[in-house]
Amino acid sequence: MSRTQLDVRAELGEAPLRPFHWFLTGLVVLATLFDGYDTFIPSYMIGFVEEPWHLSSGQAGFLMSSGLIGFAVGSLTHGIVADRLGRRPTLIAGLLIAGVFSVLTGALAHSFTTFVILRVLTGLGLGVLLPLGTAYINEYLPDRVHNRMAVIGGTGFGLGGVLAALLGIAVAGPDTWNPLYYIGGGALVLGLVYLVVFPESVEYAVAHGRHQEAAKLLSRVRPDRAELYRSAELTVPARPEGHDWRLIFSSTYRGRTLALWATAFLLLFNVYGLSTWTPRLMMQRGEGFATGYTFGAVLQGMSIAGAILGGFVADRRLGARRSLMLWCGLGSGAALVVAFTDTTASNMIAVGGAGMFIIGGQFLLNNVCAGTYPVQARGTGEGLMLGIGRVGGILGPYIGGALIDAFGGTAPLFVVVASAAALAIISASFVTTRRQRTGLPTATPGQVPAV
Repeated sequence: MSRTQLDVRAELGEAPLRPFHWFLTGLVVLATLFDGYDTFIPSYMIGFVEEPWHLSSGQAGFLMSSGLIGFAVGSLTHGIVADRLGRRPTLIAGLLIAGVFSVLTGALAHSFTTFVILRVLTGLGLGVLLPLGTAYINEYLPDRVHNRMAVIGGTGFGLGGVLAALLGIAVAGPDTWNPLYYIGGGALVLGLVYLVVFPESVEYAVAHGRHQEAAKLLSRVRPDRAELYRSAELTVPARPEGHDWRLIFSSTYRGRTLALWATAFLLLFNVYGLSTWTPRLMMQRGEGFATGYTFGAVLQGMSIAGAILGGFVADRRLGARRSLMLWCGLGSGAALVVAFTDTTASNMIAVGGAGMFIIGGQFLLNNVCAGTYPVQARGTGEGLMLGIGRVGGILGPYIGGALIDAFGGTAPLFVVVASAAALAIISASFVTTRRQRTGLPTATPGQVPAV
């Protein structure tokens, strides 16, 4: 007698929202929090090492973006590892690597060269956390709330940025910036805890023949069907032609892949350019030290609101792709307001808008990417997109410093940011499926819509 066949994607997509979903989302929030925190703490120590280390504005920008070299390598390579060895061990390894080298940065980085080397090594671990966390949580969430819940998982990145700003203001000084990196070592502790509590992806487990493990995890998502899962034959959608990294370059996905890469490059250029230079530029406009760095906290804090609101709009109204395009347009307008107005109130409102729509838009892009590829290429696709995007992240702080050196003033950076956000609208418009282009439905029941 043949066993009942169950498509695990349909089972997960049709599930009610349960505490186990919130538990998994919380685990991703904590992991991505360390990504955001460790990414942005250099912004709060640059002012204290710029003179002792004899840095130009361009070098100061590179001090911020140097870690993104490691981020790019980690993002580009981890997806292949995660698609082959599993989401769980890859994410835990990222936490452990990031934690170890963050502590070593605090202890040993006493010059520009040693700092850059240690930041690159830290980035190898940090580059895993956001793309893999996003791909992972998208594989568990019910269809009706997957955009909202997935962006909540990614908001750990913004929370980490807020934490970096608050601790930067409270702790950082000429001789006291090192503890910021010791705090980043908490990623090591979290990685050890995740060895016990972090479960594997159900879809990955089924795709690799680990059916008993998958049945237990599905039973935590839908306890009422636990008996059925123990006896059924669990399946994932048939693998399309090609696999792993080759799949994203197939004729079906190639155009979307390139559009995703371009959008990630433009948005991460903006994210890191804004995060690095906004506090410094606000101080150039006459704001005090604490107020200047408060702009950094507002930028990151509003990104959380933007991500959550964007997820709601995506689920209820526009879909993730069109919501992303709207957010890029609003973010471009906010950056122009910052460029051409100069009061504390207008600066604070417009900087908050830039954080809400530009950085918040990056979270929506992560969801668009995760929904574009099937399970066997999802980690690879997300990682390659963010790896290419990190190149934009590297250039953002560096070009920001170069603009300051070349033109002076505070407006040019924000004009460039507004232009990049406008270009991202165009690139995001190409992340469409063949069905969307012909006006047919984009998803069948039980599937996460691609965009």
